[in-house]
Amino acid sequence: MIIIIKHINKQQQLKELYINWDELEAYRRLNGQSFDFGTGLIKWDDPKSENIYWKMEQQDVENYIDYLENNHQNKNKINKTSQNIRKRLNKYNRKQIDKIKLKKLSKISWWNCYFNEEENKYVRCYLSGRKGYAKWCSKRVVRHRNDFSLKGSGYKKVYDYWNCIF
Repeated sequence: MIIIIKHINKQQQLKELYINWDELEAYRRLNGQSFDFGTGLIKWDDPKSENIYWKMEQQDVENYIDYLENNHQNKNKINKTSQNIRKRLNKYNRKQIDKIKLKKLSKISWWNCYFNEEENKYVRCYLSGRKGYAKWCSKRVVRHRNDFSLKGSGYKKVYDYWNCIF
């Protein structure tokens, strides 16, 4: 029932929607009655009421009217929320943040970050491939020796795992 053309302006759309709403209200008032639009008498023979269907159509028209009337308020809300979004920092500022994080990380633990004096910067240590190789070496050394106690994790004292990684 609702026909909305996008290329017409907002006022014309509202006018058309109000006309559609009035037509639907007239159909609801004529519930089960015979009527004439100039082409002849139209009789309603079906005992079921169409009032519910017209009411649903009328509610859709009302919702769209509300949307068009309050559209400018929704645009303002969208613009206000987009202003709160932080913009991405440039490359220099991101590097400064990374330096601060690495400095803080080096104070927390000794094995994940260190200060390289030659380059005068903090360097992050990743234990990816070296860690696996060091574990393989330590397991091999532990398997071939038996001069350590089995209590209190004595096998860790046989092979210096961390020095092999760094």
